[in-house]
Amino acid sequence: MSGIIRNFAPVLLALAASGSAFGQGCTNNDFKGTYSAIATGNFISPPPGVPAGPTARVGRVQLDGNGISSIKATLSLSGVILEEIYGGTYKINADCTATVILQVPFPGAPAPVPFEFNGMLVNEGRAMNLILVSPQGTDVRIMLTKQRKPACTNGDLNGDYALNMAGVQLSGVFVPQGFFARVGKVSFDGAGGFKSNVQSSYAGRIFAESFNGTYSMSPDCSFTANFTATVPSSWFGVMADTMSGANVIQSNPGTVITGTLISVH
Repeated sequence: MSGIIRNFAPVLLALAASGSAFGQGCTNNDFKGTYSAIATGNFISPPPGVPAGPTARVGRVQLDGNGISSIKATLSLSGVILEEIYGGTYKINADCTATVILQVPFPGAPAPVPFEFNGMLVNEGRAMNLILVSPQGTDVRIMLTKQRKPACTNGDLNGDYALNMAGVQLSGVFVPQGFFARVGKVSFDGAGGFKSNVQSSYAGRIFAESFNGTYSMSPDCSFTANFTATVPSSWFGVMADTMSGANVIQSNPGTVITGTLISVH
């Protein structure tokens, strides 16, 4: 037995060394470039100027590798749709944990509200998960995925994608209020048009829906899409990992609905 232990000792020491080094040595420079972000959650007992209720954001996050971020986002704040530009700071620790502070504007607040998030940088810096820790009274989470292209055109959204969306319909004409979900296939033609075949749940009632629409991609890899399902609707999206898919938010007033598009191929 002692001989076996001696034989395996170098292997065990190597594994221990590699294990202790795993996840060590991260710096701010590992969180650098352009990321697609999707945020979901609820303001349960929010700070002054921030209304209670469900919230969601999809945004394009630019990181300089030195701890400074700038963000372009579409926000649903209890069904009020807003477009935002703001920024913040971040710190990546050696163990790849992260602290992010964003100066977030709200219509009812006299000044941007500092939001502190804690999380983890993963997948060799290509993704990050965060949760809002201050102010308390929320359960807001953010997931970020790195883009791989510096610029996009309509042709970068091309082919078949799996759509998965969920959230809540708070108000609207001809649309039941309550929980909402939609899953199915969206086919983009690479030239500004798309068609969809999906199953949608409106407050628990399931409908098969087919609809066509148009989309327009910006050079910064964000896009808008317009279509008519039950009612005229629109999405704001940001490509995530460029060709593999996107994060999207429904930008209809009265909705708090987000989701993903994932390339079938």
